[in-house]
Amino acid sequence: MEINAIVVFAYMLSMVFLGIYLMRYVKKDEDFFLAGRSLNHWVIAGTIMATNVAAIYLVGPAGASYAGGGVSVLLIAWTGNMLAALSALFFVPRLRRLRITTVSEFLETRYGIALRLLPSALWIIYYALFSGNAIYTLSTVLSPVLNLNVNTIILFAAGGVIIYCFLSGLIAAAYSSVLQSFLMILGGLILLPLCIKEVGGLSAFATRVPPDYFVFWKSGEVWPTTKDIIMFILLGLPYWCTSQYMLQRSFAGRSVRDASRGLTLAALMTGPLTLSYIIPGICAVLIFGQGGLDKTDTVLPRLLHEILPVGLGGLFIAALVAASNSTASALLNSLATLTEHDFYRRFLPDKSSRHYVWVGRIATLVGGLLGLTFAFNVEKLGGIIQANFEIMSFFEPPIFVIVAAALFWRRTNAWGAGAGVIGGVLFNAIAAYYLKWSAADRTLLGLPIAAMAMVLGTFLGNAIRPRSEATLQKVDEILAKTRGLKINFASPVGRWGIAIAVISLLAFVGCSVFESALPKPGNILIFMGLMMTFVIGCYLAIPVFVPEEREEEEIAEEEGSIQSSWIHKSMGSGWSWLALYVLAGILILILYSC
Repeated sequence: MEINAIVVFAYMLSMVFLGIYLMRYVKKDEDFFLAGRSLNHWVIAGTIMATNVAAIYLVGPAGASYAGGGVSVLLIAWTGNMLAALSALFFVPRLRRLRITTVSEFLETRYGIALRLLPSALWIIYYALFSGNAIYTLSTVLSPVLNLNVNTIILFAAGGVIIYCFLSGLIAAAYSSVLQSFLMILGGLILLPLCIKEVGGLSAFATRVPPDYFVFWKSGEVWPTTKDIIMFILLGLPYWCTSQYMLQRSFAGRSVRDASRGLTLAALMTGPLTLSYIIPGICAVLIFGQGGLDKTDTVLPRLLHEILPVGLGGLFIAALVAASNSTASALLNSLATLTEHDFYRRFLPDKSSRHYVWVGRIATLVGGLLGLTFAFNVEKLGGIIQANFEIMSFFEPPIFVIVAAALFWRRTNAWGAGAGVIGGVLFNAIAAYYLKWSAADRTLLGLPIAAMAMVLGTFLGNAIRPRSEATLQKVDEILAKTRGLKINFASPVGRWGIAIAVISLLAFVGCSVFESALPKPGNILIFMGLMMTFVIGCYLAIPVFVPEEREEEEIAEEEGSIQSSWIHKSMGSGWSWLALYVLAGILILILYSC
């Protein structure tokens, strides 16, 4: 067995032991599902990075960039980073203030029990399928290293993922995800310059790569086109603002401000991370030749395996494998939380914490088996990234519409929410199976159709059954709690943050419209710089939109708690992240001098 494969196995085994070690801190059901609401902003940032980026959004886009998408694939991540920063200001604080466990729990307070169970059921199905996509991604990464068929690896990989998820809840997944984020950053920062060096340097990269690879917004047949990018932006709204899968990490934050800061930091650090894996995908056009690989999803694993030094490549391949594990773990953990909290606990309250943890574990097992079945069919749906958006476009837009309305529109009611969800899902089903529309076409129409159905249903419901003053007063109390303290413009840093964010956003839109006038490949740095300054502006604006609020209960650093452990002190510190980037710089210098 070669060294890289040995490193992969050793790393995966160490992650299992880490998960088992962290199980000691799971003392009650809230620890299993929400990490005891104890995560600070650095841990939240790390776990969101590993959960979101992982291998799906590195392996799939890297393959798409090699296949002709070029830098346009970066807009999938960068527009998502900007939406994440907006969510950290306007959605995450409102939902975190309620101290809820699931987003659908909030929907019951606004619409009733039926509109809690329906979105929850749709999410459970979606997350089970999405976990299968993560398992397939993990197998794709391992295939060139182990020289085994992807389907063979799926069986073994799924077993490992299900066991890991079954044993460890969010408190274990969170801290192991931070470590995986460290390794993904190291891998990307080292892989990018080595790939540039492999193709002859920056000048050779700029002149030898076909010019259309450096166009962000483009039409034609090569995926992703401008229409696809717009689809990603629309799907990014539910993904970052209302999806249980992503928000559960923020719900685990020890305070409202920690939740917002953690999400914004994750958005900021993900930008360069994505660049460092996508540009090598473009370099692969020169390394392997256009069309030189049968399966484009194997580009990134091949580069890690062949370009990085022996052993070091295996370590970063293992990080991608473990990150896929984290993605599947996060999805199955959310699935288990929805099943336990919205269905089981809702109708069978007053059971013991141990009882509810086992309900979550059984839900994890069943969801994992469903995901395993889906994993064998990912290739038929067009590959990793497209398979994800095929299933995501069905469920997420209608749910986003009714959650956003519940937060920001006082008049909306159960009639409107029911019409929005059912109308949106039915439209997607008809468009997909009878009209044979693509995910992009469905999304462009599906979200506004769901919104119109909700508005019409709301007015119809209010006309048929007007709500009483007592009901409206209860709605006002709920919305007042989501808003928390008033927006505070007294912070000068916050005001500067708003100005920076607005100017950066306008410049980003302007550069998109007049992209043909931008130098290439310099346009890559221009777009990334504008995205990052926008996110930085949002981070600075947090004191304005998320004033410091006193939590109902303080998380004490008691002996035996995760906060007092060496793991929290080492991974939950900004100094650890600074040391990470210093280490990456040293490694780059050493590798270049060899």
